[in-house]
Amino acid sequence: MEHILIKVYGNLRPVTASFAEQLQAEQPEKEDGTEALELDGDMLLFSFEGMYYPIDEVVDIVKAGLTAAMEGKIDYIDMDEWTLTRYTISKGTITHATRSLNHVMAYSGH
Repeated sequence: MEHILIKVYGNLRPVTASFAEQLQAEQPEKEDGTEALELDGDMLLFSFEGMYYPIDEVVDIVKAGLTAAMEGKIDYIDMDEWTLTRYTISKGTITHATRSLNHVMAYSGH
């Protein structure tokens, strides 16, 4: 069984099939054979758990393909560093903030 260090979840819309293909090319293989990205209409869903995820490369692709209509978020959870970095995509921009998972759990009531 693989030790899970990184978890990535999120969604982004609207995206084109060609944009999704660019992001798919950067995705690592998942142990269970499923895809880390799923295109559902014009929404791209992120779901990954594993040892490594190329978040910097993925964010660079998102930045290069941003449109004013694009909305969404990508949560990058680093279990080793015990942090959550949320990338928020809105109105043609991408911002990010990193918080301790202790802070996140306390804020959400866990």
